[in-house]
Amino acid sequence: MLAELLVQAQQHHDQEATLHILESFIPKIKASLRQVPHDHRDDLRQELYVKMIEVIQTFDSSELK
Repeated sequence: MLAELLVQAQQHHDQEATLHILESFIPKIKASLRQVPHDHRDDLRQELYVKMIEVIQTFDSSELK
């Protein structure tokens, strides 16, 4: 499922697929952010999403097929 979304996000520039990938990581991100001081959480959350989008766009999905 995640691999299919990754291929869709990359090959078809599917923003909805990218959003689904990001949403699947929300529980882990929330859990990780609890370890960070409250006043830094919003900035870190934004940085994590930006980095995840970069990784989604550049990940070598050729081995997934």
